[in-house]
Amino acid sequence: MVTLHVRVRAAEGICPRCGTSSGRVHGRYVRRLFDAALGGVTTVLAMMVRRFKCLNVACPVVTFAEQVAGLTSPHARFTGLLRTMLSAIAVRLAARAGARLAHLLGLPVAKDTLLRLVRAAPDPQVETARVVAIDDFSLRKRTSYATIVVDLEARRPIEVLQGREADPVAAWLATHPEIEIISRDRAKAYAEAARAGAPQPRQVVDRWHLWRVRREALIDRVEVRDLRRCPVAAGR
Repeated sequence: MVTLHVRVRAAEGICPRCGTSSGRVHGRYVRRLFDAALGGVTTVLAMMVRRFKCLNVACPVVTFAEQVAGLTSPHARFTGLLRTMLSAIAVRLAARAGARLAHLLGLPVAKDTLLRLVRAAPDPQVETARVVAIDDFSLRKRTSYATIVVDLEARRPIEVLQGREADPVAAWLATHPEIEIISRDRAKAYAEAARAGAPQPRQVVDRWHLWRVRREALIDRVEVRDLRRCPVAAGR
């Protein structure tokens, strides 16, 4: 582990509540921040932080700790750069796999921390979707279900609807006339929803369900042939 001792050279601090500058130091303490690894070695910034007294008598803040834009944030244990890196790893690899990769890169982090970073990240801006996939998934096995809508071109989910009935899906499709293609399974509810809520898009079967239908048809055909060749079935 590499530890770098740093301090802020500015003479004054800015109150985060009222924006008043203050050069009156109330106290000092050392703050440890994890930063991006240097050559694969874990790097820690031991930062000498000053605590200033706010000079604005009308401000409810009595004292405040200095912050460095782009480097620190209140109560954070990571620098801004490291937080961005870990968030990117967590979004792409999830918790356990992301934690293992981070350790190999010299960024020791727990899987629960990666999950918190994902939850704290702002939701991506949802743009108009042209090609969507609709399918159901289980919230609780054999008890409750929901419907997920995925933008196939952006490769990300854009909506989750309660249940797997036709009415909620049809209502959602009616508010999105920009959709041109709907990929779905063979469920009658989704077919009815697509016809009622968005009659203009073209409905197609996704690849997974298409191969599943072909596989089931092939298995049934093979079983019928084997049954015909069976001496018992042939009355021999």
